[in-house]
Amino acid sequence: MSNETAVSAPAVVRGRARSVSVLLIGSVIVYGLLESMIAPALPLIQQGIGASPAQAGWILSAMALAGGVATPVVGRLADVRDRRIVLLGVLAVTFVGIAIAGLASSVWMFAIGQGLQGAGVGLVPLAIGIVRDTEPPDRLRRTNGLLVGGMAVANAGGVLLAGPILAVLSYPWLYWIALIVLVPLVVLAIFVMPSYPPAARGRVDWAGAALLSTGLVALLLGLTLVATTGWTSAPVLGLGALTVVALGAFVLVERRVADPLVDLRMGGRAVLIVYVAAFVAGISAAVLSIAIPTIVAAPAMTGYGLGSSPAVIGLVMFPLGVLGAIASPLTGRLENLVGSRLVMVLSGVLLLVAGLVMMGGRANAVVLGTGAGLVGVAVGLGLTQGINIIALTLPADRVASVSGVAYVMRAVGGAVGVQVAATVMALDLVPGIPLPSWNAITWTFLGAAAVGALVAVVSFGLPARLNRAH
Repeated sequence: MSNETAVSAPAVVRGRARSVSVLLIGSVIVYGLLESMIAPALPLIQQGIGASPAQAGWILSAMALAGGVATPVVGRLADVRDRRIVLLGVLAVTFVGIAIAGLASSVWMFAIGQGLQGAGVGLVPLAIGIVRDTEPPDRLRRTNGLLVGGMAVANAGGVLLAGPILAVLSYPWLYWIALIVLVPLVVLAIFVMPSYPPAARGRVDWAGAALLSTGLVALLLGLTLVATTGWTSAPVLGLGALTVVALGAFVLVERRVADPLVDLRMGGRAVLIVYVAAFVAGISAAVLSIAIPTIVAAPAMTGYGLGSSPAVIGLVMFPLGVLGAIASPLTGRLENLVGSRLVMVLSGVLLLVAGLVMMGGRANAVVLGTGAGLVGVAVGLGLTQGINIIALTLPADRVASVSGVAYVMRAVGGAVGVQVAATVMALDLVPGIPLPSWNAITWTFLGAAAVGALVAVVSFGLPARLNRAH
């Protein structure tokens, strides 16, 4: 790549920076809305495609499995290929997946559509890589915050929108509405997104991608089977062993190849702390997704339940998305005031406080909503600051792939959090009722507080201020 190309391309991109940012944020929000509306529609989808209860679980996991595999590959492609082409490719695959799911009349057809939609999980790290090349440092922090906040508010808003839509329309309309909104975004991408040469030439480490994919699929499959077969069953133990072998081989390969899929030495301790924070963010959100609906829907005879409807569940959890969306764009300003290290420490402290607050949420929707809001602020600050650390301190040709790994860590944390929380709550049930006791729920919240404390402690290993990479 000539010096002239390397210099002129960023100038062209930055001239359209605002339009590109609107395109990226809009794409992330549309995808987040669709992803979050699937869970409330699951009973209708199950009936429409003739899925059994076991198959219904795979409906939700298909997108997560595909996303865990696609995200690091999309991130690496964005580092070494023209990002315009990669973005259009991801949008096209996602578009096809949405259309197939909307037309599906069988379980397998629907699963294929969901799997193709999993490519859209790579939109966030891909967008972060593009923003890294189009925005100056002061605006980059704000745009990264809008990306993370947009996904947060989309996840919360989707839960609230699904009910009214499904009350008047059949579930395929969730997909048709997403396509209708996605069409102008694809057209905008074609005409607005300029071609941008990669910061460095390289190749995709397909051997590493295969090993990482095998390890992630084995891990998520194993966690999915825990609910039906138990932690000590042969399938779960076998998949656990495969996870260890595949991810161990992945680490060895990545340390030896010239162009690794994920450079494990890149960024050092700071990036490792970002991965820990992303993993914990996934756990915290997963604990909320299990515990709060259980408390709100449980009858009063349990001693803690509110006996309320799914609409109330959405309202109690809504602060998670709203406050996360508000906090994320403000992360850059907070960092300017207190420094990178203290922002991450504050994120961990808020997760700790949220867990302790929700331990007092027995039959109290206000307390539960307050705890959800604190988690939203914590995740918004911590995840945005983690992305800022990656975007500002790593070379441009590694930003998208390393950001992708952070989002994979968040997805894995969510899968682990769901299964651990479900297991803990199943150990102590209300006598005569197949619902967890308040003691079991308290231990779940205490665990969420403990991982928040872990983030606060390890964040002291970050530098006080970020030094931008050249």
